[in-house]
Amino acid sequence: MRRKNLHREALSSVPATGYVEVVQDHRNSGESHPQFILASIFGTSAALASSIAGGGSGVVATADGLTTGLIPATAEFVTVTCDTITKQISLPAAVAGKILRIFVPAVGCELISAVAADKVNNVVVGATNEAALVAGTHYTLRYDGVDNWVMDGLTATAGVEIPVIPDVL
Repeated sequence: MRRKNLHREALSSVPATGYVEVVQDHRNSGESHPQFILASIFGTSAALASSIAGGGSGVVATADGLTTGLIPATAEFVTVTCDTITKQISLPAAVAGKILRIFVPAVGCELISAVAADKVNNVVVGATNEAALVAGTHYTLRYDGVDNWVMDGLTATAGVEIPVIPDVL
């Protein structure tokens, strides 16, 4: 992780990948509060897609989430290609602590799991439900080790997506 001291005029030098430390400086109190945010919120969704595609895996959504729709178990970043919102991608089997980032640049899709008992935000996605992924959104999933992926989303305009609740296939 690189640290940069940024001022408004220096925002154009923020890298398109990784995290940036932002420090809220309380000058009169002598306190500072560091926070780490996705560097991509300073850029565009196209820059984010480009950076992820360069360092991650490409996944092509399919009617059943199989073959090219399977996210590799070793993947950390994936960029999804999809031609219709009814197609699916599948989460891999995971271990506790696994973090996966998914970027859906142009057409949304549905997220399921290759493991029947797996859940996303405490709702099963392996057998009976799917989670809708919205175009232009960057998702972060954390596997808790007890069959649940905790997922949140960040839109292209740096807005936090409403919590995703999977629904019936």
